[in-house]
Amino acid sequence: MKCASLTANGSLKLTDSTYAEQFRLNGTGRGSGTIAGEQLRLDGTMKLDGDVSFGRIHINGMLQASGGAVGEQADIDGGMKLDGSAKYETLQVHGLLQVGGKLSAREMDIVMAGACRASEISGERIRVRKKLGAGRLIGLLSSTLAPRLTAELIEGDDIMLEATKAGVVRGNTIRIGPGCEIDRVEYRVHYEADPGSTVGSAGQVQ
Repeated sequence: MKCASLTANGSLKLTDSTYAEQFRLNGTGRGSGTIAGEQLRLDGTMKLDGDVSFGRIHINGMLQASGGAVGEQADIDGGMKLDGSAKYETLQVHGLLQVGGKLSAREMDIVMAGACRASEISGERIRVRKKLGAGRLIGLLSSTLAPRLTAELIEGDDIMLEATKAGVVRGNTIRIGPGCEIDRVEYRVHYEADPGSTVGSAGQVQ
């Protein structure tokens, strides 16, 4: 299906790939194939067997996809779970973000209210914080659900991290805030770490 505008209120089921310049769902949706267009707004939940390709997405709820996601701008108030990778110019998250592959964005700001993860993270400016008061009860019940970012590699120009567990963090300017567990930090210009975090080793590289 290809259209200029698609709006659904209630429940939506897509059985093939769909292109809509303006795509809006208020409710619940399921789909097969790729959904693509210029702008996606989701107020509710959607599960998709495919990729998500929109210039701009705004999620108030939860989007799950077995593929990846690509676009210019993503604003997520809730959560997005992808089996594949995600690539955006600007990414803002208030909630949770789980990416099976690589996560990349030139500007990235993640305020965690749940468990977040990606295999690798890259960008120019990366900000990861824990939402104030988020996950206290959940963290007591299960540490795997607590607001925390997990990644094998985080690489960028200007990096600030809180509540993050990572193998390697590499960049020009790196600030490790509270609640982090980092195996190794490699910095070029500046590095600092909160005393409440654990860093295995840190070294300046050219």
